[in-house]
Amino acid sequence: MFEQLPDFLALLNDILEAVIVIFGSAVVLYNLGRSLRDRVMRAFCALIIFVMISYLAELLVSRTIVSTSVEGFLRFQWLGIALVPAAQFHLSDALLSTTGALPHRRRFLVPIGYLTGIVFLSMALFSDLLVTNSIPNPLARIPHLDPGPVFPVFAAYFWVVTGLSIYNVWRARQRCITRTTRQRMTSTLLTYPAAPLGVFPYLLITGSKGQEIIPLWLWPIIILGNLVVGLMFGVLTAHLAYFGTASPDRVVRVRLFKFMARVPLAGSIVLLVYVLVSRNSAILGLPAETALGFSLVATVMLVEWAIHAYKRPLERLFQLNNDPDVRTMQRLGERLLTTRDLQQFLESILAATCEALRTPTSFVAAITPDGPQLEAVVGPLAESDEILQDADWRKLAGSKEDGGSNEALEMVGDFFVWRHYWIRPLHSRQQELVLGILGIRARSETPDLTEAEEEIFGRLLQQASYALEDRILQQEVFATVEGLLPQITAIQQRRSEATFGGLPVLAQETSDASPVVSDPEFNTMVRDALTHYWGGPKLTTSPLMRLHIVQQAMSEHENNPTKALRAILNNAIELQKPEGERNMTTAEWILYNILELKFVQGQRVRDVARRLAMSESDLYRKQRVAIENVARTIGTMEQASQDGDAAVNGSGEDQSAVIGDQ
Repeated sequence: MFEQLPDFLALLNDILEAVIVIFGSAVVLYNLGRSLRDRVMRAFCALIIFVMISYLAELLVSRTIVSTSVEGFLRFQWLGIALVPAAQFHLSDALLSTTGALPHRRRFLVPIGYLTGIVFLSMALFSDLLVTNSIPNPLARIPHLDPGPVFPVFAAYFWVVTGLSIYNVWRARQRCITRTTRQRMTSTLLTYPAAPLGVFPYLLITGSKGQEIIPLWLWPIIILGNLVVGLMFGVLTAHLAYFGTASPDRVVRVRLFKFMARVPLAGSIVLLVYVLVSRNSAILGLPAETALGFSLVATVMLVEWAIHAYKRPLERLFQLNNDPDVRTMQRLGERLLTTRDLQQFLESILAATCEALRTPTSFVAAITPDGPQLEAVVGPLAESDEILQDADWRKLAGSKEDGGSNEALEMVGDFFVWRHYWIRPLHSRQQELVLGILGIRARSETPDLTEAEEEIFGRLLQQASYALEDRILQQEVFATVEGLLPQITAIQQRRSEATFGGLPVLAQETSDASPVVSDPEFNTMVRDALTHYWGGPKLTTSPLMRLHIVQQAMSEHENNPTKALRAILNNAIELQKPEGERNMTTAEWILYNILELKFVQGQRVRDVARRLAMSESDLYRKQRVAIENVARTIGTMEQASQDGDAAVNGSGEDQSAVIGDQ
């Protein structure tokens, strides 16, 4: 038993090194996208890659079965060892620059450090100046090279650069003002020595004499050292993950937690099971490959199940999403009534209606500003277009004083009789608004529902009304959130920049309108506002309300932002109008005609296409171009308005200066 202890400790050390390599690779993959645009992440990924190369080479050396490959792997390990100091200084310089310290002289030291590392690497790969022959003894559990004549110079360079790097991080910590940033930089400072402690070739200091077999007392030190280095890298990764992202801290924590649990943690557990099963092949009398296959598949499935089943408890345990507002949003996301959910629920109501009233067809249509919109149908409904378009069902939404009693519809009891259908309006909970209509195929000339059928039908109507009303409320919430998204994004971006930037970032002049015009969804905002041109949540809660030209126009429209925005849209549409007499079919008038007929007059797509002598698909394509032109025009108007204000302010300052001089 005692004789096998060194082999067990060597295996344990190999597993630990493999886990470090797995987690290091996962960290690089996690930060790969941000490393292309953030300096801190680029330097951190470079440092992790070099450390990972060093550990991977050491792991391969301990597992190799060909003695001639040992020296090749040991020299390859210097790709990580030689460049770790330069990458570490690069990261410290990036952290210091993030706090506002200008890199005057340091900007030359980073490339010099990498060039110096490449010089030492060349010595290790192609000469014996830095390191020389390896130990060929196959009994050596940790083979290593002998030091060359230049190795003391490299050791001095290694630790001097490490000291300078730690000093830079200490300076960055001193420049942090807020409690959060200071805590993060303190943790970064304490874990910063992980890389040099983990990759420095300590065995080269003692040489090869007496080191063919590693002493038993040295194994716990090596294992403990690798374990401490791995934990330090984990803490360092957790604190540097916040750099280069505009997302809130809670979002970064959750993303990092999920990625680490699903990728490196799962991979490490699978590796551990592989090692244990492969070293104990005689399990239940099964062949080694059979036991190994079943074990790995079962491990992957159990790990994924555990992550899925205990995700929320683990998030609460580590306080990843412990904010009450976040939990409320999570519950809201789980309980949202989507369009598909609404259709499924309405289909169930309609199916029950057909069964209760013994009718083959029933349908529900919502009354929208653009006209009735069919939401769900059960049974054949060939006359759907006629039902929804021939009668002006929008009049049901008006009051009786406004002519809400649609004369074109015959009223029999509580039903509207239209052709072969009996139709009932769907009211809101307060009975103040007609949300839609529910129609059933007539089973006789006049409605003849029994008292029991009327009671059941009333309950079904109520549930359909509630579903439509809840859906409308959710759409208004979505419209409000969509309107706030550009502003929230801008605030999060400023928050991220100001975390370490402080006063210089917060004191920069900002524009309230520029983020709206430059937002990638600006064309969509214009399209939504045009869709609800005469009223609706997409107009009243539009992000376009924050435009400078809209704020200016409010004084001319009774300080009503909706009227001001509608006036701006109308001006932009009129600017698309060609000169000369209007023509409905010529190419130069097509875009203006689409805008004026579809949005200003509110005509249906079919009617607009008929008047313009084009297909509906062609109309939609040209409508998209017309909306893009309107959006471009509004952007030009906004820029001109801002430039005009800047010119006025500049003139006022010049006049003040002249008066002061006088």
